[in-house]
Amino acid sequence: MRHSVQQAGYCNLLRTLMALMVFFFAGYLFSIWALLAKHTDWLHSVVAFVFLFGSVFVLLTIWLAQSTTNRLRQYSQHLEQLVEERTQHLQIALREQELARRYFAQLFQGMPVACFTYDEQGIIRDWNTEAERVYGFPAEEAIGKSIYELFCRPEDIEATRQVIQKVFAGESLRDLEWQDVTKNGELRWMLTSTFPFLDVEGNVLGAISANIDITERKRQQEIIEAQRDELEAQNESLRQMTARLAEANAQMEHMAATDGLTGLPNHRVFRERLWREFLWSLERNRAMSLLLMDIDHFKSFNDTFGHQAGDEVLRKVANVLEQHCGNRAFPARYGGEEFVAILPEMDGDTAIQFAEQLRERIADTPCCYRQITASIGVATVDLHTLNPDSLIEEADQALYVSKRQGRNRVSHAAVEGIHIIHIAPEEWEERVQRAIREGGGYAAQQVISQLIYDHLQAVRRACYAVETSDPSRCLHNEECRFSLWQQHASQCSAFSSFRLQTLVEQHERFHQLMARLRQQPAEETLEDLRQCGRQLVDNLREVLAVMPCAA
Repeated sequence: MRHSVQQAGYCNLLRTLMALMVFFFAGYLFSIWALLAKHTDWLHSVVAFVFLFGSVFVLLTIWLAQSTTNRLRQYSQHLEQLVEERTQHLQIALREQELARRYFAQLFQGMPVACFTYDEQGIIRDWNTEAERVYGFPAEEAIGKSIYELFCRPEDIEATRQVIQKVFAGESLRDLEWQDVTKNGELRWMLTSTFPFLDVEGNVLGAISANIDITERKRQQEIIEAQRDELEAQNESLRQMTARLAEANAQMEHMAATDGLTGLPNHRVFRERLWREFLWSLERNRAMSLLLMDIDHFKSFNDTFGHQAGDEVLRKVANVLEQHCGNRAFPARYGGEEFVAILPEMDGDTAIQFAEQLRERIADTPCCYRQITASIGVATVDLHTLNPDSLIEEADQALYVSKRQGRNRVSHAAVEGIHIIHIAPEEWEERVQRAIREGGGYAAQQVISQLIYDHLQAVRRACYAVETSDPSRCLHNEECRFSLWQQHASQCSAFSSFRLQTLVEQHERFHQLMARLRQQPAEETLEDLRQCGRQLVDNLREVLAVMPCAA
């Protein structure tokens, strides 16, 4: 329509210009005729030229108007094309906006989560199907109402107001847990996430809230927490019972390891400690002594003053022994009125001095019945010592020497010429057979330990032989206890042929090195012997570890 109006205006202008052009052209022709006929003067010439120039002006005007009209027409066509394109774009945008609105509405309504939108005052604007199901309010009843009056608990109003203020300040809040009231008055736990709607300039237009009903999960959590609390209570009770049991076990272990009357370690603990200290002494070639003590005329305390007096005397002597030993020695009750002390890293002279001081302290101990005295026997590990049992036997024989010589004195086995250097062949064979027959336990431990002692003592004697250049202190000319054990062990299925063959080969090499040292003591041969002895002892320990333990 606008284009038609513009074209009509241009046509009227062209008609006017054409009329003027005809008028001026007619005047021009008249002027030419007048000049040619000489019917006028110069004024007619001027009028003719005026008409001429007017005609030219009109022609130029018509040409410019036509050119301008063409340009305007082209520009108008271009504008119309732009308007048409913009109109199409606008229609597409409106259609897409409508599709987006419908898509959002369908998505909002079809969400499997209870969703609603609200404004800054908390007024609900949209309410989806899942919200109707969860809260029980239909959309027509919920829309237009405030969150505070629809489902918010009175005690949560202030917290809800703060949440809305934060959302309309541009903040998104996620995973808020609180309770809402449904239409039927039931409290339901909701996991809420809410965030603002923003326009293109970032202004908050509204907010949406997504709510997941977690009531069942909360109930399960409460059940689990209750069960956990109950389990923790049971665990605490169990811990207390375990602590009491551990305390009882510790007390029982203490009772099992301690003499009930004197409080000293008992005989079993003494034997275990003696085995470790004896082995440590042999392996490191360090001194070690053993003290065995007996209270003189102890029976007379019981017979004269009663058993209570005898028990008191035992406790007094045990207290003196424990104080005197301190950290230097390991005291224990051996049995009856006998006490024992392991003296690590004490040679014979030091052990005698230690025993004499102990004897004097016992004699000086106040007693309301009569003076307490003790007889003491001491033995020190030497190159001839066979095992812990032989060391105890030497100390015991030295103790009887002290008793025979008047009591209240100290005797040392080496000084008294007491040496236990042999195990009778028939006794050793009986031990080996019992160990093989039983397949483990104390008998096997005793046999294997004796083999370890023998080889460690042989290395010590070899060292002494090299130091003193006295080969006679090397291996004695007696039947080897290992050979007898090997003969019986080869017939026992408890020992693998490979392990036994390894032990035999190392033992043979050990004897070869000892024979070489007897002929010519040398440091190189001694070092080879030490290395071979260590390997042999380690393998014997492995045999001891893998054997079944019956005891």
